[in-house]
Amino acid sequence: MGWSSCLALTALLQAGVAPADAGRVLVGAIRWDCWYGEGQPVDQVESTLGQRKYQWRLPWFAEILGPDAVRLNGDQQETIDREIALAVEAGLDYWAFVDYGDEGNLTIARRRYQASTVRQGLRYCFVEEGGRLDGRGVAFWPRLVQHFQTADYVKVLGNRPLLFIFGKPNQLTKADFVSLGDQAVAAGLGRPYLAFMGWWPPNDAAILAELGFDAWSAYAAGGQYAGAMLSYADLTAQVRQRHWELVKQHKLQTITFATTGWDTRPRIERPPTWFPKLTPQPDPTPPEQQQPLRDAVNATPEQLTAHVREALAWTRANPETCPAQAMILYAWNENDEGGWLTPTHGEGDARIRAVAAALRPAAP
Repeated sequence: MGWSSCLALTALLQAGVAPADAGRVLVGAIRWDCWYGEGQPVDQVESTLGQRKYQWRLPWFAEILGPDAVRLNGDQQETIDREIALAVEAGLDYWAFVDYGDEGNLTIARRRYQASTVRQGLRYCFVEEGGRLDGRGVAFWPRLVQHFQTADYVKVLGNRPLLFIFGKPNQLTKADFVSLGDQAVAAGLGRPYLAFMGWWPPNDAAILAELGFDAWSAYAAGGQYAGAMLSYADLTAQVRQRHWELVKQHKLQTITFATTGWDTRPRIERPPTWFPKLTPQPDPTPPEQQQPLRDAVNATPEQLTAHVREALAWTRANPETCPAQAMILYAWNENDEGGWLTPTHGEGDARIRAVAAALRPAAP
């Protein structure tokens, strides 16, 4: 899809015309929005993806200034409006924003999404990090309920707001999450459908029971920050075996997880400050002599289409395990960690078209 098609779709959304999704599995993608604004933490990803070998992974709105110099700042309303149109073109139903509150660069994209006049075709929900929830405490619940009440917030199983929790909260208790549900009910909603994002269902089952969460899911697969990366073929095999089959074996409900990749080599070479224990492993090749590093670790469009189709089919075939009939993809824009759908300098919109082939096969 070219930008003319993207802008045409934007015009349709402004007119209130959105692609039909009746009867579809709800499919979303995680957003980690380190690509908007000036200064920290944007300059960190300008470093990780600055070398020529990784510049092909830059989001489409980035500027390439030289073999080791890039500029990232997607903080324009037009940028988010185009991203909304692209997400709808891919067949996504929602974005899952990692929630950093209401201030700072990491919240710009979500705030611009909510300010957009063309967002009608795309809903949203939150990914809350367990440690951050501990710091916010139950005083944070009214803000969440306010978001739950918006028409754009994702609801499943009737009127239940979908909320992901990534990593176990150690201070909050089951009673605290019951209180969140009580406040949602008092606001005229169903109880939130709480999906815990973990790494290993057999261990995480105890967390679901302890805190009263409804389902298991995942933020990412792979997870390594050292050594060789898995090929995309091996990574998706791991998702089938360690995610889908294990939740069935342990009789857990799930929001089906699917992955667009995992490749942390840019961060291993130039660690961002939020990984203080990583020792930099710089590439001695001068950037001007580097070639794009694209290999079997990175998904091809055909592989991505096949994996999303398989996740969709598995979700439909397992309604007892997937009662919410919803999926989550890692990720919309984790470009330097290795999973993305957003168009890039090296791929154009190939991944948008690949996911659309799975989610909107009848579309032109």
